[in-house]
Amino acid sequence: MKKTIIAGALSIACLTGGFGVQANAQANTQENIDISSFIHPKNVVAATTQAQSMSYQDIYKTLVLAKLSYVDSEMSLVCTKDSISLKLSLEGLMKFSDLTAQDQKEFKELFGDAMQMKFAPSGNTFKAEVFSEGKWQVLDDEGKNSFIDSINDDLLDLKPGGYFTDTIGHWAEGYIQLLFQADIINGTSATTFNPNGQVTRGQLASMIFRAGGLDVKEDYESPATYKDLGKYPGAKEVAILEDYGLIDIFDGANFEPYKPVTREEMAYVTASLLEAMEFDVAKASKNNTFTDKNQMRKETVESIGLLQQLGVIDGAGGKFNPKGNLTRAQFSKILSLTLLAAGEEE
Repeated sequence: MKKTIIAGALSIACLTGGFGVQANAQANTQENIDISSFIHPKNVVAATTQAQSMSYQDIYKTLVLAKLSYVDSEMSLVCTKDSISLKLSLEGLMKFSDLTAQDQKEFKELFGDAMQMKFAPSGNTFKAEVFSEGKWQVLDDEGKNSFIDSINDDLLDLKPGGYFTDTIGHWAEGYIQLLFQADIINGTSATTFNPNGQVTRGQLASMIFRAGGLDVKEDYESPATYKDLGKYPGAKEVAILEDYGLIDIFDGANFEPYKPVTREEMAYVTASLLEAMEFDVAKASKNNTFTDKNQMRKETVESIGLLQQLGVIDGAGGKFNPKGNLTRAQFSKILSLTLLAAGEEE
């Protein structure tokens, strides 16, 4: 019997938010720039409030998570293995908090239309600079602590690891980091993610399983009906997803866990997860406007339409390419946006 997943995606929604602004910004001087007067936590993840114990890697992870809350005109972030460049506009600051006229005046006097910062590795911590009053100025330990305090959230700590060298500067780095922090995805090693690798059916099942908050010990009842899972390590996860009705699209005798999943199969399973999370799909349009709709399996048309209308998926040139495969980076974005949509409804 098809079950309903009670656990939602609120943990995902809580991991994003971005920078707000303190209500009472104080006057700043060139000698002592109080960054925290203009940056304040809004569900941004950080590891510690001490500059000497916060690594460059943690600064990177914190900022790529924060970037998910902004469009490019509000916040830009350029990351390499050796540097991070942050540009946060006055418009971006005002996105989450109202600035008084005096706040805006002080901001512009110090930073112009946008605050610019640079970070670089320095031993076990990082070097930080801010562009203020026409020149780059190095932050001392007090300044770094002020910055870290401003983005720290005591409710959530960064997980160890997740600094994937092959996703630094990648367009999907924020989505990948978000799912890693939520225990939904893992790397292919401690330092790599393989963002351009294809998603297999088994990988899709594992990520959907974790995204649904399922547990093998609590949810497993009986083996799956598929005939080829005897030695597959994720067999119980697949069996549970089958019980929940999430993988009905794989209707053959075998599950073929190592076979690359198609885009339409992914869409069906992802839309089924939304429904199982009690997302009110009846309120959302399922209008599928892709021009290659005639190439889709009949049972996937509405699922693809739902994700399209929610802004979770898009195509290229008006086409969805339902029989094509997708990369780990592409699915990281799709799953992140799906869970955020579910969290927003809650």
